[in-house]
Formats: sequence, structure tokens, C-alpha cells
Amino acid sequence: MRLHVATVLLCCYLLALLAPRPSAAAAGARITDIIVTPAGESLVVFATLEEAFTSEIEESIVNGVPTTFTYQVRLMRERALFPDAEVATLTVRQSVAYDLLKDEFQFVRDDSRRNSTRVTKSYGELKRWMAELAGVTLASRRLLEPEERYYVRVKAEIRSVSLIFPLNYLLFFVSFFNFDTPWADSSLFRVSR
Repeated sequence: MRLHVATVLLCCYLLALLAPRPSAAAAGARITDIIVTPAGESLVVFATLEEAFTSEIEESIVNGVPTTFTYQVRLMRERALFPDAEVATLTVRQSVAYDLLKDEFQFVRDDSRRNSTRVTKSYGELKRWMAELAGVTLASRRLLEPEERYYVRVKAEIRSVSLIFPLNYLLFFVSFFNFDTPWADSSLFRVSR
């Protein structure tokens, strides 16, 4: 029994040593080009994630490892003497899984209001889909006061590989491409009625 436990621990240690680490290039990932625009009675957000696709992440995706980019989007009201107030928040998950047999990528976007799935054989097209936050409805314009100033904050979290039980507990210290971008803010804006 002791030999079995020692073997399992040795295997876990070796897996931890061989596990990929977030690269220095991944630390340069950032959100840019945040655009907030009215669309009917809603506010719609567009943003771009740059420098997130390191060679390690690209290799993992092409080898069939499911990868998720989670975008945190917050609508903030600027206040002078107090911390800015959060008016609305939204989480958008964009995931990819590569089917080795069909030679195609399946892209899934879930923003808790709407799910959409797209399929492509083009890795370049998939990268564009994953790196763009396109036309996400953040909040109703009715929530906003016309005289107040607002901005939108966006952050991305890149996650790859969810280990199955019991490996998720045994290898809790292993990081597979888990990194976050810093928060990025849009320009200040006001809403007219």
C-alpha cells in the first residue's frame, strides 16, 4: 500500500514538473479598442483582446485541449468623492474545442442571456472570434441618468484544461495557461434620453 501511494505521489510530482507554465508573452495580453454604443434601448459593448495567443496556447488548442476566455464587463458610474459605482455587470464565456476527427473548431459564446455556437475549419477565423467581444448587450439605457458620466471596464481571464476528479485535487498547484489581463477602461460617456 505504501509503495502504491509513493508511486502516485511521484507521478504527480513528475506531471507538475512537465506541466506548461504561462509564458512571459501571455503576461502582455491586454484589452484594447473598447467601444460603447447605444442600440435601441440598450448599451452594446465591443472590445479586442490582444497578444493572448502564445505558441503554447495555440499548440494546446490545435491539439484538442478545450480553452475558455472569460470576459468580465462592468458598467461604472463616475463619482467625485466616493469610489465609482457599479451599475451593471456581465460575464461572457467564449470557449473553443477542436475536433481532431472532423478537423474543425467549435466556438461557443455564452453571455447568460444568449448562447451561440459556430463551427469553422480556419484557425485564423477562430482566433478572431475568441479575441473579439463583439456586440454584447450590457445594460438597458433606462438604468442610466442623463447627467451622470459612465465608463465600461473589461477584463479577460484565459483558462485551459479542467482536470477530472481526483487529479483536480492532487494537482491543485499546477497552472495550465491560467492568466488574467489587467482591467481596461473605455472613455467616459453620457447617455441622452
